[in-house]
Amino acid sequence: MGMATSTRVSLEEYFRTHYEPECELIDGELRPKPMPTTHHSRMEGRLRDLLRPYEQLGLGEALPELSLLLPGEAVLIPDFVFSRLGQSVDEHDVFDTPPLLCIEVISPSQSFNELYAKCRRYLRWGVPYCWIIDPVRRLAWQLEADEMPREIFAGGSLRAGEIEVKLADLFHQ
Repeated sequence: MGMATSTRVSLEEYFRTHYEPECELIDGELRPKPMPTTHHSRMEGRLRDLLRPYEQLGLGEALPELSLLLPGEAVLIPDFVFSRLGQSVDEHDVFDTPPLLCIEVISPSQSFNELYAKCRRYLRWGVPYCWIIDPVRRLAWQLEADEMPREIFAGGSLRAGEIEVKLADLFHQ
C-alpha cells in the first residue's frame, strides 16, 4: 500500500493493513522503515548467526523485524529482538511485553540520534538492553536502564544478560 509519510491511522487499522514499505506507528502516524542496504542485510544475517547459540541454550529467541506494541498505541519494529524465555506474542502476532534485547542497525537514511530515541523508548517500556550498530563505520553502542549510550570499542563485546557478542565477530569480514 502506498502512502504519504504523515498518514494517520488507528491501531486497529494498522493491524488490519499491510504496508509497503513496512511502517511503524508513532502517535497515530505511520512512519516508513528505511529499505535495508547490503551492509544492513549482512549485519542482520551475522547477528542471527551470533545469537543462535543463545537460542540453543534456551535463553530466548532471536527474531528479526518483530513488531512491538508499546503503551500509547505505538508500534515499533526493531531490526532484531531477543525474547525473554517463554515470552509469547499477542493476538496481533506482536510482543506486547518487553523482550530482553532490542537491536537497531543504522541505515544510511537514519541518524544515531533517531535510533537512540527509539532505544530510549524501549528502555522506558522495560527492555533491559538495547544495541545500536553502525555496519558501515563498524561502530556499536550498548544502552541500559540509565539510557546512556556506551560505545563498545574494538576488542570489546556487546552484552545483554548472559548474551555476549564480540565486536571482532560482529564486524568480521
